[in-house]
Amino acid sequence: MEAKILIPMISALLGALIGGLTTVCVMWIQQRGLSKREKLKLACEMAKDEHTRAYQMLKDLGQGGVLTPLSQFQYFHLELLTVMEKGNVSKSDIEKIHERAKNLFP
Repeated sequence: MEAKILIPMISALLGALIGGLTTVCVMWIQQRGLSKREKLKLACEMAKDEHTRAYQMLKDLGQGGVLTPLSQFQYFHLELLTVMEKGNVSKSDIEKIHERAKNLFP
């Protein structure tokens, strides 16, 4: 083939490949960010619900007590969701997360 035909054809093919690869990379980055945001949102909702239940339980008992900060609940649930994403969650995994969460606010 002549260079007049071959060079534009190769350039067009490379341009299409680069454009397609760029699109796939951008979609992957956006999906990853969306997934992180959704996981954080779910962890915050779970933490808020559990914190509310713990507060209500302390209130119903009428004995007073110390309520753990909401951020400790958030940390626990975010770490738990992260472990759950990886697959098998064992009792020791939950105990480790709980212990790390407790140590956030000694």
